[in-house]
Amino acid sequence: MKTKLTPLEELRREKEIVRRECAESGYRLAEHWSYLSNNVGSLLFQSGVDAILKKFGFGSTQSRKEDEAPASNNLLGTLNTYYPVVWEIVQPLLWNYLIKKIKSIFSGKKKKKRRNDDD
Repeated sequence: MKTKLTPLEELRREKEIVRRECAESGYRLAEHWSYLSNNVGSLLFQSGVDAILKKFGFGSTQSRKEDEAPASNNLLGTLNTYYPVVWEIVQPLLWNYLIKKIKSIFSGKKKKKRRNDDD
């Protein structure tokens, strides 16, 4: 029985291991992306509500226990870490959208007059 592998066999084995790890990572990434795309509305809404509550002093910054591991090891932990930055980017866009909607309610659409070829 041959116990020692040749360098070529070792490389092939390592290549297969790396290929399996890449496939597993791709699968996990696809699951995270699927979760994010399915729940983007509720995640953004919850982030917005949390940001508003923190502005008024109702949000607690010490919601985690001291001995608990940080939640940055998963996708939601990452989103919680970066949502203030995302909120700062999205907030002006939302204001612009809301102002346009409110203006359109009060102003209404103007009809364009069509010119006839006879005129």
